[in-house]
Amino acid sequence: MVMRSQSHATLTLDAPGQNVKSFLSTDEFGEPNLQNRFTPVKSTLRILNLEDNANDAELNEAMLSARWPQCELLRVENRADFVSALEQEDVDLILSDYTMPGFNGLEALTIARERKPEIPFLFVSGTIGEDAAIEAMKNGATDYVLKHRLMRLIPAVDRALRESEEHAERERAEQAMRESEHKYRTLFECLGDAAFLVDDETGKVIDTNQRAETLLGISRGQILGRTSDKFLALDSEGAQSATPVECAMIRMDGSTVPVEVRNTWLTLYGRTLILRLCHELQRGVKN
Repeated sequence: MVMRSQSHATLTLDAPGQNVKSFLSTDEFGEPNLQNRFTPVKSTLRILNLEDNANDAELNEAMLSARWPQCELLRVENRADFVSALEQEDVDLILSDYTMPGFNGLEALTIARERKPEIPFLFVSGTIGEDAAIEAMKNGATDYVLKHRLMRLIPAVDRALRESEEHAERERAEQAMRESEHKYRTLFECLGDAAFLVDDETGKVIDTNQRAETLLGISRGQILGRTSDKFLALDSEGAQSATPVECAMIRMDGSTVPVEVRNTWLTLYGRTLILRLCHELQRGVKN
């Protein structure tokens, strides 16, 4: 059974008159806690807490609600409820005790890494030792916090959420790049003209298409890395011309093909590139 609670828990502290926020404003040595000067990654937080002790779960929620007032904690005590909540609930974070009757945190970690590897997983335990903590981190845990040092929970969660968001951003950027490269490659290969993508600084060809391979009579690997003047008889003026120019395309066997070359300057990843589109002026090879 999943037990839900929503930011109404309070944390009892030893010092008279001390509240959660003042407690969190200093570190364990009484110094200002710089972690709290940063804006939280999320304004709300949904937490799946594998914890068999209801009081400990309330302490976790009370601590985190000081940072995320809109936090919601879903407490589960066994494997079946943990798996069900993991699959059915939309959670931002998993907190887990290390040892519990009939189910333990390492098993939960394995399940979470298999099914929801993108969700940060933190151990909050009073029994986890240093060796066990190191092993848990090797197996994919994001961090661990000892129950008697619960003040570490907020900075640990904050860091875990930031790392998770940064990882997600990298994944989105890489996916967008892959999609962009796929579209570029499809368009590049569909061009009816021979195409050479040339580094403006070195003059070397960094990409080409099948039409260029066909006209030159060589493979892509034999084109890339060589300077474009090995294939195009362009003078310095023609190489920098913004208007179409006619020249000879030089095949590997020394024969030539008359082409019209159009230069287009591009900037990609901070590099200046020239896209040279070469339109064959007549069919066949001119010797």
